[in-house]
Amino acid sequence: MRQKKTPAQVTAKAPKDGEFPELKKLTYKQMYNLVEKFIKKAIPIKGAKLTVINGMQNRVSTPKAPFILLQIESDDQISTPETRYTNKHKITWARSQITMGISFFGNNNIAALEMAKSFTVRFNDAWASEQFAQYSDIFFPLYSDDARLEPVFTDGEDQFTDKCSVTTYFEHHPEFGMCENSAKEISMNVNIAG
Repeated sequence: MRQKKTPAQVTAKAPKDGEFPELKKLTYKQMYNLVEKFIKKAIPIKGAKLTVINGMQNRVSTPKAPFILLQIESDDQISTPETRYTNKHKITWARSQITMGISFFGNNNIAALEMAKSFTVRFNDAWASEQFAQYSDIFFPLYSDDARLEPVFTDGEDQFTDKCSVTTYFEHHPEFGMCENSAKEISMNVNIAG
């Protein structure tokens, strides 16, 4: 009598989500929030509320000046990855350079150039590193370019606006994880040759 043959099966069980270690990394929104914290300390304004917005969207009106617009322009890896291991996982991290454009929009209370100069002087000082060390251990201020005046800038209502901008650079150390082995457990069903 002939026995019915079934193919051998191999299944692998990966680690459960809860077993994976917490990775250090920041979203762009979290980076914007850290920079906003710094700006609120670095640019004191009397007689007006300073608004900080993250990246302009189409069909969204700008707030009333003075306000500051943050926009990440690039996220470039600047080192080869480094690795550490836990008992079950491999954690890789690499240094990235985040380039962020910051636009300052002034009004009668404070000029855009005054805000930009106040920011760059403090950002290019050791004080900035001290401030960011309180916020994060993987996001570091590097330096800021000089302020650039925008001689003619019109807003959505075709009104001339007082605007100045700077480009800033940060270092970010995000972590990426993977299982050390491709599977935690392998189960095989094998038929006996007969």
